[in-house]
This record gives sequence, structure tokens and C-alpha cells, in this order.
Amino acid sequence: MNSEHNPVPNVYLYRQKDFDAIPGSPWVYWITPGLKRVFEELPKLEEVAKPVVGLQTGDNFRFLRFWWEVGIEHIAFGCKSRKEAIASGKKWFPHMKGGEFKCWWGNQDYVVNWWKDGMEIRNLGIETGRVASRPQNTNFYFRRGVTWSHTTSTRLSVRLMPEGFIFNVEAPSCFIEPYSYLTELLGILNSNFADYALNLINPTIHMTVGAASKVPIPRKSSPRLRELVEKAIELAKKDAEEDETTWDFIAPPDWPDGVEKVARRHAELAEIERQIDEEVYRLYGISEEDRQAIENELGMGDAEAEVNKTELLNKKEIAIKWISYAVGIVLGRFKPGTPDAIGRGRFSDKVAEHLRNLAVPHSIVVVDEGHPFDLATKVFEALSIIYDEDRAGEIVAECTGKTGDSLTVLCKYLSGPFFREHIKLYRKRPVYWLLQSPKKRYGLYLFHEKLTSDTLYRIRGEEYVAAKIRLLETKIDEMRKLKDVSEGREKRRLEKQITELEEVLEDVREFAKLIDAILRRGYTPHIDDGVLINMAPLWELIPSWQADPRKCWQALERGDYDWSLMAMDYWPERVKEKCKTNKSYAIAHGLVDEKELLKENSLRKGKKRKKTLEGYLIKDE
Repeated sequence: MNSEHNPVPNVYLYRQKDFDAIPGSPWVYWITPGLKRVFEELPKLEEVAKPVVGLQTGDNFRFLRFWWEVGIEHIAFGCKSRKEAIASGKKWFPHMKGGEFKCWWGNQDYVVNWWKDGMEIRNLGIETGRVASRPQNTNFYFRRGVTWSHTTSTRLSVRLMPEGFIFNVEAPSCFIEPYSYLTELLGILNSNFADYALNLINPTIHMTVGAASKVPIPRKSSPRLRELVEKAIELAKKDAEEDETTWDFIAPPDWPDGVEKVARRHAELAEIERQIDEEVYRLYGISEEDRQAIENELGMGDAEAEVNKTELLNKKEIAIKWISYAVGIVLGRFKPGTPDAIGRGRFSDKVAEHLRNLAVPHSIVVVDEGHPFDLATKVFEALSIIYDEDRAGEIVAECTGKTGDSLTVLCKYLSGPFFREHIKLYRKRPVYWLLQSPKKRYGLYLFHEKLTSDTLYRIRGEEYVAAKIRLLETKIDEMRKLKDVSEGREKRRLEKQITELEEVLEDVREFAKLIDAILRRGYTPHIDDGVLINMAPLWELIPSWQADPRKCWQALERGDYDWSLMAMDYWPERVKEKCKTNKSYAIAHGLVDEKELLKENSLRKGKKRKKTLEGYLIKDE
């Protein structure tokens, strides 16, 4: 090794066997003797815990949903075992699927169709002789553990996985009991040392179970480390509680000082992470020389910038969050003051009651000033109840970047920009749908969880579209009478207004015709199919975001998604014919005899098994 006995700087002398200290024997010639001893003398992760890979569904579009697509009421939370999951009778379960850089907590975005212990998934492709899915390590499903993203362009970020989750092949996970050991392991894996060790073992963008298994683990335990990790988890949860795309959501960051509060919280978390690194270095017995080598290798500035990147939150983003929150209150998605409800807020009982009373019937609102269910009016009222009118005006101005009459500015924002931002926020699976006339002169929002087969009839009827047509016709008739008795400039002004109103009327009539065509065809939403498939038959009513729903409708027409209930509605003969030769499709549509299915599976595996559903499902792979 390079030392005073080696007169040539930057030249390293190594014996071949020295490379064996690090699993895989990478050519890491620059490692210090102290760090080499850590790899040689300490146990590996696989010796003290169980790192494993998880479920490969074989068809994520079919079997995975963002949790907001199916709604909280349809998700089975907190199941501690596969038996509990089966007993719940539910179809959707929390699912870890990797995700962006997040330490300690988060990326709890997905749910998976694990109905009856994954019956549809397990039978995917079974008739071909080669099952397309891989339900791996199923005994670890629903157990509490730690998890990380398999593919990442940055350092490893490990998160607590609560009980009740199924983890994906893209979210390798690790399990150890008791919980105190798990929190210590979480701190170790999020430390600079673990990041350094993984770079030596596996210097790629793939954080595999095999690589993680070889990370050395200190023999000592540390109550101090457990305490620090619990604080880190608690602070990381605060971000989730201020993010409406999580099921932890309570309310957005405070206005107007939310930016400063979030920045202080992130600074506190950064300090706790520094202390965690110090404690992990102590547990490993890392010397100052070895520590310097680790931090030089990692380039600490880049890592810290990645950890603290959420501090870029600005005042405009907080204003956008508050308007979106108010929209959710009006449409009945958020229920202020209701214990454990998403978006429950932190309000007095009186304020919470006033906010709940703003929720509109049937979760349908219009962007149409003067209508009793005008979205802009109700959103501004919600903001005024939460703060006051002046603060509500500040939020609208900060969000839109425009001054003037707040209601007028807000109306223009909700007519277009809000929906575009909402689609982006919810990753092209929006919870609020903006149905508009072809030229966007008239529009309504609805909350997809409240959508029923009657919703379009209600929109077409006397409360909304029909009323709007009648109102426009009446106004045009009145203005024509005025025009007939007017002269000069006043007459020309009235003619211009009549022309504008006639254009709006024609647009709304076209909207009505499109709705009528869909109603003749029939439309029944099925929440299990997911947002995109439910939007697909309505694509002509969504001119502000038509491409994706239209493409999905074309795929439905081709028969690409014949597992869906929507496909069965429109093309039942085609779907039923496919179900004769596709077991997974037949299960999805309830066209299979479960006893016969279990019998076939038993024969296929060549083992005698009880002919009960539970007997088959609880059997491990």
C-alpha cells in the first residue's frame, strides 16, 4: 500500500488477496487499512437481517394504481399478514414501488390488486404454461421493514415501511425484529458510511438486494441512534402531512410564513442526519482519517444538496397548494375537522364546520360566475374563512401572478391553468376532472370518486347545461329586443355582445350533443379500473387534456384492456370469449369457478392440497 515505504506518490502497492476484503473483490486500491478492517471483521447485513426482493406483477398498468385513483375507503390499511388481508375482503393494498429520493418516510404512492391473495396476479399467463408474474417472498408481505428504490441516480435513500404493505421488485426491502433494531438499521443504511460501502461494493445505479446484503453492520447497539432516527422519521412525516398527494395529508404549509417554517424543519432534519452520521461513525469505530477518506470519496456537498433540495419550496407554490386545498374542500374530497380524514386541517370546530358546509352536492361545480355552485366563488369563500378576505386575495395574487378583482382572476385560473397543474401534480391521474365545451366557453369540475352512472345525466340537466342553454337563449332574446330600439354606438355594442353570446350558446349546445351521444352509448364508471380508463369514454368532453384519455379509449376499442370492467360494458361478447382461454381475465370478471381454479392449480403444482380457497392462498411460493 502507499506509505512511507513507497517513495512514489499516488502509486499503490497491493497484494491480490487484499482485494478480497470487500465483497466481490472490486479493485478498490485506495481504501484505508482501518476501513478494510471494517469489511473484514464485521458481520454483513444478510447475517443479521433479511433483505429480499418483492412482487413482480407482470402488468403494472393493470394491477397497480396510485392510491388516489381508488380512494381511501377501498384500500385495506394495516393488515399484518396475508390471512388478515384475505379476511378484509378488499382488493387494494398499500404497495411500495421505489420512487424518488426520500429518506426516512415517504413514496407511499401506490396500491396493488391483491384480491384473495393475488389470485388475478398469480394466474396471469397461466394458460400459456409460463406465468408472467412473480409473487416473491410472500411471507414478508405486510410486515414492517425498511425499503429503498432499486434504481437511483443518487445515493441510497432508505425509508421505514409500516405494517400493511406489499413491496415491489423495484422496492427491495429488509426485515429485522424487534422494532428498535429496525430503526437502528434504518439509521445505518441512510448514513454516509453505508453510502460509501455500497459505492465500493456495487458502483452502479442499481441498489440490489445482493449489494445491500454485503454492507458491514456494527455489532454494537445504540439507544442514541434509535432516538435520532425516530426524530428523523417524525420530521420527514411532516412533509407528507403538507402534501395533498399523500394519505398522510392534513393541510398545506401555513400562509404566509410556510416557506420559513419548512426551511427551519429541513434544517433541523439536516442537523439530526449529521448527528446520525456521527453516531454511526462511532458504532463502526471509524477514525478521523477513515472518516475523511469516506467524505472525500462521496463528495459531501452534492449529497447534502440532494437531501435538502425540498427547501426550494417558495411562496407561490404554497399559494397554489392552498387554492388546490380549497378546491378539495368544495368538491368534498377533504373534510375539515373530521378525525383521521385526509385534509382534516388544523382548525377550530367552528371554522371546520363552516368549511364542511361549503361542499357542493354530488361533487359537481361550474366555473361560471353567478351560478350557486360557482367554483371560484366558493374557493375564495373557503380561503376567507380559513384566513380572511385580504389574505385570500394575497393567495390568489401570489398563485396567479395577477392583480385585480380576485374572483375574476381566480375564475380564469380555475378555467385552465389549475387543471394543467393538477394533472402534473397527480401524475396524469387527476382526481378532479374538468369537463368543457369544445371551445372551452363553459366548464364543470367533478370529483372522480363521487362519479356515478347518473352524473352525466345530472350535468346535462336543469342544474347545469340545460339551465345554461336556457339562460343564454333568454339573454340573447332580451338583447335583441334592446337592439331593435337602439341606435348608433349602443346598437353596435349590443350587436357585438349578441354575437359573443351566440358563439357561447353554440359551444354549449355542442357540449350538450357530445354528452347526449355518450349517454346513448351508456357510461358507468368503475373505480377499480383506474382514472385513465374511466376518463377514456369521456375524452371528447376534456379538450384541455384530450390526448391521453383518447389514446386509452382507442386501446379499449382494440381490446388491449379486456380485463377491465369498462371493456366488459362496451364489448361483452369479445371479453367473454377471451375469458374462456384467459384465467386471469375470467377471475377479474367473476366468470371462473374458484373451486375448479384451485383444483387446477393443485394439479399444476403436483401436490395434494385442501380444496378450500384459504388452503390454496396461504401456501407460499
